[in-house]
Amino acid sequence: MADSRKRLTVTLVGGGSQNWTPTIIRDILFKPGLEDVPVEFRLLDTHQGRAKAIEALFKAKAREWKVGKRARFRATRSADQALAGSDFVIITISTGRLEAMAHDLAVPEKYGIYHTVGDTAGPGGWSRALRNIPVFADYARRIRKLAPDAFVLNYTNPMGALTKVLADELGRQRVVGLCHGFFENLRVLMALFGLSDEREIQARFGGLNHFFWILDFQVRGEDGYDLLRRKLRGRNFAVLVKEIHKDGMGFHSDKWLTGELLTHYGCLPYVGDRHTCEFFNWSLASLETQQRFKLVRTTVAERQAGYERAEERIARWTRGEAADWPLNPTPSRETAADIIHAITFNRSFTDVVNTPNVGQISNLPLGAVVETMGAVDGAGFTPLTAGPLPEAVRAVVAPHAEVQLRTVNAGLRGGFDAAIR
Repeated sequence: MADSRKRLTVTLVGGGSQNWTPTIIRDILFKPGLEDVPVEFRLLDTHQGRAKAIEALFKAKAREWKVGKRARFRATRSADQALAGSDFVIITISTGRLEAMAHDLAVPEKYGIYHTVGDTAGPGGWSRALRNIPVFADYARRIRKLAPDAFVLNYTNPMGALTKVLADELGRQRVVGLCHGFFENLRVLMALFGLSDEREIQARFGGLNHFFWILDFQVRGEDGYDLLRRKLRGRNFAVLVKEIHKDGMGFHSDKWLTGELLTHYGCLPYVGDRHTCEFFNWSLASLETQQRFKLVRTTVAERQAGYERAEERIARWTRGEAADWPLNPTPSRETAADIIHAITFNRSFTDVVNTPNVGQISNLPLGAVVETMGAVDGAGFTPLTAGPLPEAVRAVVAPHAEVQLRTVNAGLRGGFDAAIR
């Protein structure tokens, strides 16, 4: 457990991330319970221009928000200097960046295999995993040597494969993979049932990152699926959502695939069709099926434009000018800061976790990183039992868990033939 009497050291691997780092730092600074804890943020990045831009941003914001006495920010290119003695390591990197990702999408498409995202499943996710696995293995070894007591939070996709690399080296209770997908499901359900508090829904879910399923849920104590069926009246889920809820993420499509999967399997999958579709390659098999499900594909050029907008946003924030959205001194829905608080003060906290399967999903391969609820406290991360997946759901999820294990093994051993298999 991190010692609350000392300054916390939080190392952000990929500290120049224009989207993740501002959110994570702001959340930690303004997490209730951490207000009086001095924190040193080490921004580790091979691209020093981006890291120094983040450093300049928060030095300016620290003065504006009057937190300069308890917060320090340091950009560095040295992994050893950044990791040494860290209490928490947060990873948000993308090895090869867009230049490499362009091949992940273009090469499969040449052969008629399409991606919407390309960071988790399919040949794009496979390629991204193999590119990142050696890098993560190197970081894991460095953390084990330089910060053996650190807890590691991974945001990089493919979540399952890369979190497994870290957990196998550092111990499963010290490593977690984080994703906000389940909370997107909660937001949709809250809108459909007119709720204002997440606690009015209790849900049991399980699966893989970007491929989890709500196995059952209650709304104010009533069976959620019974209530949902009454609302649907035989219609596709997307029709109901369109009537009531606007997708706050803005890019996860219209949930027509979610609706079809709900009809076929009897369980609600992750409502982010743009991710879910990559686990069902028939939904992307042609431009016609993509149009049928209204699936949104993001090009590398669009991603690059997003990076440029983010760079301009950070520059404007640093100058104290208005940007396309504000950077307010209030926490977001991401839970990294909640986890840091829970571990630092040994306060029990329950959250969505991606951790190696030790039986929390009894009919998926042991050792594969699965997504369930989990307890967080001073001892680290303990997954909670979700139980077995329904057989029909297990049949489509388990092969991807097996692919995750085989890909990690191939990536660590450098086995080309094993990777192809």
